[in-house]
Amino acid sequence: MSGAVTSLPAGPRGGDRQLFVWAAALLLACVFAGFARNYYLRLWFGTRVITPLVHAHGLLMSSWVALFVAQTWLIERGRIRIHRRLGVLGVLLAALAVAGAATLTLAQVVRRAADIPHRLLLFVAFDGVHLLVFAGLVTAALLLRRRGDIHKRLMLFATVSLLPPAFGRITGYFTRHESPLTVLLLMVAVILACVVADSLRHRRLHPAAAACAALLILSSAATQLAQRYS
Repeated sequence: MSGAVTSLPAGPRGGDRQLFVWAAALLLACVFAGFARNYYLRLWFGTRVITPLVHAHGLLMSSWVALFVAQTWLIERGRIRIHRRLGVLGVLLAALAVAGAATLTLAQVVRRAADIPHRLLLFVAFDGVHLLVFAGLVTAALLLRRRGDIHKRLMLFATVSLLPPAFGRITGYFTRHESPLTVLLLMVAVILACVVADSLRHRRLHPAAAACAALLILSSAATQLAQRYS
């Protein structure tokens, strides 16, 4: 691996890259906080043993978030060539993460529902729509990888779409049951924070950020409604 550094100009773009690094760090903190008790630190908390499928799902999703953080850091440091080479790993990792999450979700749906309408409702309630959004945004980001301004926003919001399960477990720490409404509010708060920070930095709302934000808010609202009526 070359490790050569492509020179990038200083100024507003440098601050823009730092903004995405901080956003990636925030997402990493949310994921760790949500799954620390039941996954990352479960040996210390003595929580129940998880199945190999669940463990594989957790490992793949955790690897994606870690890769996203690494990729934003590489861009901030100007290591474009390494970033692009790791992008190949990102394609494989995203495909495996979607396949693993879909397998786990469909297994839960089939086990809990006998009829097709109820299965469709449960698929939405179990963050199935967010999974489709993640897959769609990552695919679009890969197709538009030469449009850096769009690519990085698509990747950011794709990773944000993975947060509802983490938020659900965080709310479960303070209440007996997960609160779909609280998860929705947390999602909206994070989405709006990303949009506001990005807009303040560039003094305008980027169309890609606006579209992604609207898509995530709609998918989060659909998930919340499905959880209420399932």
